[in-house]
Amino acid sequence: MDRDNSFAGLIAPIKRRMFETVWRVLRHSQDAEDALQKALTTAWQQRARIERHPTPQALILKICADAAIDQFRQSRRGNERVDVAPIAESLPSAQPLPVDDAIEHETLEIVMEAISRLSPNQATAVVMRFIQGESNATIAAALGCGTETVREHLDRGKERLRQMLGRLAPRGWNSASSISTPLLQENDR
Repeated sequence: MDRDNSFAGLIAPIKRRMFETVWRVLRHSQDAEDALQKALTTAWQQRARIERHPTPQALILKICADAAIDQFRQSRRGNERVDVAPIAESLPSAQPLPVDDAIEHETLEIVMEAISRLSPNQATAVVMRFIQGESNATIAAALGCGTETVREHLDRGKERLRQMLGRLAPRGWNSASSISTPLLQENDR
């Protein structure tokens, strides 16, 4: 029972961050819930490893990011995504036009599809850094490598994403300039 309490004590302070992690990747409530359940199951199965880890909460967030990426890949393979628009969208508001929401949603899908094609370490590093906003040190602790290796994963991942997503760049953009999307901009911490 003591081990159960220890595990709950690790999860409780970051429960919200865990859900935010999967939500930022998936943007689909059912997929996010499924990914979170898979992450919790994996974390429970690996609780001894997590408790020994120097930064257990970083490892748990990595498990969440991995579960979200896996869920995204799985849902793309099965093409079973059906997202019912909430009734609130039909009410007049100061929100962007539906076409703007559709473009943003489609762009996010394209970006997440590209991230899912990265190597596992690159995908995890990119999600943890640019979606979760984690520091390189936290990512290094979660991946079990040094911060230089994290920078390599991020640099290689960003370069591959630039290659895959070049068609989304505005006219006149060249590969020597930085991508203007916040997802791919890095502020080293």
